[in-house]
Amino acid sequence: MLALIALRNLFRNKRRTLLSLVIVSVGVVGLLLTAGFVRNSFDGLRDAVIQGGLGHLEVAPASDTAAAASPADRSGSPPTLREWRALRATIEGRPRVRAAGAVIQFTGVATNGEHSAALIGLAVEPDRERRMGMATRLRSGADLPEKETPAGEERVLLGVGLARALAAAQGDTIAVMAATPDGSLNAVDMTVAGVFTTGFQELDSRILKTQVATGQRLLGTDLVNSLIVCLADTSATMTEETDLRRAFAGNAQPLSVLDWETRAPFYRQVRALYSGIFAFLGTIVMVLVVLSISNTMLMSVLERVREFGTLLAIGTSRAQVALLLMFEALWLALFGVIAGSALGLALVEVINLLKIDMPPPPGAADPIQLTLTVVPTDVLAICAFMTVILAGAAVPPIWRVLRLRIVDALGHV
Repeated sequence: MLALIALRNLFRNKRRTLLSLVIVSVGVVGLLLTAGFVRNSFDGLRDAVIQGGLGHLEVAPASDTAAAASPADRSGSPPTLREWRALRATIEGRPRVRAAGAVIQFTGVATNGEHSAALIGLAVEPDRERRMGMATRLRSGADLPEKETPAGEERVLLGVGLARALAAAQGDTIAVMAATPDGSLNAVDMTVAGVFTTGFQELDSRILKTQVATGQRLLGTDLVNSLIVCLADTSATMTEETDLRRAFAGNAQPLSVLDWETRAPFYRQVRALYSGIFAFLGTIVMVLVVLSISNTMLMSVLERVREFGTLLAIGTSRAQVALLLMFEALWLALFGVIAGSALGLALVEVINLLKIDMPPPPGAADPIQLTLTVVPTDVLAICAFMTVILAGAAVPPIWRVLRLRIVDALGHV
């Protein structure tokens, strides 16, 4: 009965009720759009990290990863992973694994006789990269061939910046020099197959990509640095990591299994930054809504002092009067979150359909598309958050009513 009376009370002053609903709805819309942007940023960055070459998991010698989990910090380390073909076959036989590919990382110098540039080399297995969904973002030319090229026919992909520094294009021949594990210097002539981008300008100015077999000839070894593992489902990463560690616990060469988050510490930093921004915006919305709704309800209470005094005089308990005001706040919350959710989801669809391009982030090479991702749990969490805020906003008016003296209330003008 109190809930129905509270609902009728809201329609006694339609203008004030409409203003309150607008405030709540705008708050819900703001939080939904922000949550959609943050979630899409998290998901997009996660997929970019995984599909950009890190994969879901990395299997590497424990001696290599003990001091540095990030592959970038191990780029100068010589390959030490033995029996990697047998390990790869074992990993690829697991049901959750899509594919596993060997990787060699090295540093060196590239030259075409006229220009020279320092490089970060990455040797991969192109056929397994494609099975893992790691597409090379070509700017010109062709990708690396899937089949292993014989000696004397080595192919290489150059980062956009490195190709510019060497003044090299598809079909040109460059010499790549690197130090072998025993400390000597070796060089291999390679034909430029194409030019690609990683999406990061600084890395594009140094990156070079070739086949594992070519990297092994350059370094004079049959070993690799690690195996990159790609799973069919990202949510199974932690489970598969635990299973692989258990499976390789008794391996002759001690191995470590690292997940993609451990090898990409910047992801956690970006996630913490965006989470802080979302919390900050949520706090602002909370303060604005609490102040606005509290002020609106206080005005309503001041206009209805004699009404509350009459209710108390005829035997209505103070708890019932307080509950009446709380129901009014909850009705505002219900209608406000429904309207705000509908409007917010509609705006999300419109923004996604417009395909708006935003400027590249600092250090990035390509613009990013403004896309919002909203899941049901986000909508429910925001609705619950706004309901709690509205309930909190009702506390000051309720406290004022609880302190009313019946005689003073009846004589209030």
